Amino acid sequence: MDGRNATLRATMLALLFVLLAVASPVETSAQTPETNQETVRDGRIVGVLTTPDHTYERTWQMDQGEWTSLSVDCDQCSVMLELDGITTIVTSTLNEQASENQTARMTITSPIQEFVSYSLIETINETNPTVRPSPGEAMASSQAWMCQIEGDCFDATRGLDSIPSSEFDSNQFLTGLLQQNQAEFFAVPATKGQTLELKFSHLTGDVGLQVFFQNETETLFAQGISHNAPLPTNSPTDSEYWTAEEDGRFIVKVSSQSPETAYALMRAVHLNQQTGSMIELGTSLVLHGHSSKTVVVETNDTFALTIEPLYRNFTGQVEQLVSGSWLSATPMEFTRSEASHLYPYPNASAFKLSIAGERFAFELSGKSFADLDSGQEAPTVRPSSNNLSNTSWPQLYPPVEGMEGELTLAIHDTADVFKIEVTGYESSIHLIQVKVLSEQLEHLQLELWDIDQSTWEVVDERVVQPVNGKLQTALELQPGTHFARVSHVDVVNATNHSWGSNVERLPYVLSTAYTMIDEGDEPYFPPDDSTVKWGEVARWVMGLLFLLPCLYFALMFSANRKLAQELSIKTSQLQWYKSQMDAGQEAPATLRKSLDRSLQAITQLDWATACGTWGPTDIEHRTDGLAMAVWRLDPRLAKQERALPIMVGIHVIEGNWELAALRFDAPEGEGWTVGQVEPKFLHRGEEIFVDTMREGNLTFLTLELKGNASAVDIEMNGRCNGEATAARIPRTLQMRSREEE
Repeated sequence: MDGRNATLRATMLALLFVLLAVASPVETSAQTPETNQETVRDGRIVGVLTTPDHTYERTWQMDQGEWTSLSVDCDQCSVMLELDGITTIVTSTLNEQASENQTARMTITSPIQEFVSYSLIETINETNPTVRPSPGEAMASSQAWMCQIEGDCFDATRGLDSIPSSEFDSNQFLTGLLQQNQAEFFAVPATKGQTLELKFSHLTGDVGLQVFFQNETETLFAQGISHNAPLPTNSPTDSEYWTAEEDGRFIVKVSSQSPETAYALMRAVHLNQQTGSMIELGTSLVLHGHSSKTVVVETNDTFALTIEPLYRNFTGQVEQLVSGSWLSATPMEFTRSEASHLYPYPNASAFKLSIAGERFAFELSGKSFADLDSGQEAPTVRPSSNNLSNTSWPQLYPPVEGMEGELTLAIHDTADVFKIEVTGYESSIHLIQVKVLSEQLEHLQLELWDIDQSTWEVVDERVVQPVNGKLQTALELQPGTHFARVSHVDVVNATNHSWGSNVERLPYVLSTAYTMIDEGDEPYFPPDDSTVKWGEVARWVMGLLFLLPCLYFALMFSANRKLAQELSIKTSQLQWYKSQMDAGQEAPATLRKSLDRSLQAITQLDWATACGTWGPTDIEHRTDGLAMAVWRLDPRLAKQERALPIMVGIHVIEGNWELAALRFDAPEGEGWTVGQVEPKFLHRGEEIFVDTMREGNLTFLTLELKGNASAVDIEMNGRCNGEATAARIPRTLQMRSREEE
């Protein structure tokens, strides 16, 4: 039985190996790219991902006497350089010179898929001077890469060094080839405050670099660059920086002990960005610079700064503006990845940071350490008497939840006192509870004082420390000002450091609750004789003012009634208006005002009398429940130009109308537009909304129609006694005479 199982296991393992051997080539073939893929970093080709059995090729033009330099790093690749008809195998580095104008060719192959890293200087034109000029001696210089705007030449996520964006043949690089221990020199003009940045990006041998500064004299900088061996292909190096103290030029010397050393030197010039402008810090800000920089940051009594260096250490001095004077230039060392906190002196309004370093960057942020979002740091003791102003003490408003405070131990803040204002009637009693929450509750204690408002002595107090993980107390208080204090239980050890040191704060959260125990007696203040006297006068005046609207409506009703009686004995009033205008005795505007006043008064007459007063109708219509009449008015009575005025009368005989509207349709041509409705009814387009009309109601209104039509159909629709109803005058009103047509 055991032998049979062993045979079965061996068979299964053999089958598994066969399946893996068959599947592996298929998977590799599916994942293998069809062509070689170049990798470009910072604008320069730095390598290629090879494909088996595929050849990567790169060609470039070279003139007679020019050099080319190649550095390669791979595992199984084969790199060949074809120049002057000779093919050379490159295993690490190679420098070659062209004997004539021609095309150089580089090929890369590999039996496996691998990344081949290479660094190529296509052409090196060996024209760099080999003798250092004396101060004042002329020397040609090429245009350097100028970083005009601070921050444009680098990426803070990758470091502080400038990042080029091209191959080695641009003005961002200087290239050369050192032979037989012969040094080369090049000049970089500079003005005061400008900074020169240099670093080697390609190197095929050892190298030494020195920097001189020349104006009328010459100075050799102690700082230089030295590499004892070729640089690994495309391996990053750190930049070095030199700052011009005066106007002049940098003279850079490059030398080597190797027989042949090709190099590509990144060169950038940074402008002087030193400013002293005021910064109002809202959110965090990243600042950077070269050599030195001065920053002024606005602050107040409770606003602290945090400086966190990025990538490099630097030094600096900190001054504070107090009452118009800069105080205490304190030297400081700023260490990378270690935050430094700056706290303001009392009455400080600004920090001045003077930063120094070859190259520096730091994150600048600010945070208020005010208590209870009051903008103030709570005092450590309560006011000594009620004669002192207590506006400097932040106020607790019970009930309230989640008010944040802190003991800023860095500035020896070990206690916070808050005032509690209790309002109410005399002899009222209020229960105030105060609770403290904190992750470091064991270091805190809470005090609550009941203060006598006249003598300012403590009537009652509570002093508590945490019990079962809770820190809270309550006290019955009368109206007035009382105080609570949160303090550290170990002041000596909590302040065992110099003022302003980097010491963690002790945050806490305050909550309060409120209950009225006794409302007390509401005070009564009897009015004096003057108040009683003028109160009576005010009541009479207010009463008379309330009667004025009634008097106004009574006068209006009387005037309308009198006008209605006068109109009842008149006939053909519209014809009279026309004759007055024809004779020139009255202006159309005056007659139109008279007509508008009559529209309200005439509704007090019966329907037949009212219609007779206006004169013969142009069209009219009567049903069992509704009568309508229309008069065409003289065009001179129109308030708008090119408008045709008409008057419409409506008499509701039976029923009650709601949502009633008059509609003016043009049988032919463009529709009519209604305007200048008197009395003021809501209108839009060709409709007037008269809304509610009760049984027996009389309504007369004038309107003006604008349009190009020659006639108008008039209808009234709405809801009569709750049912949809419409009444349309069967005859069409001709709006224009034949002469006008």
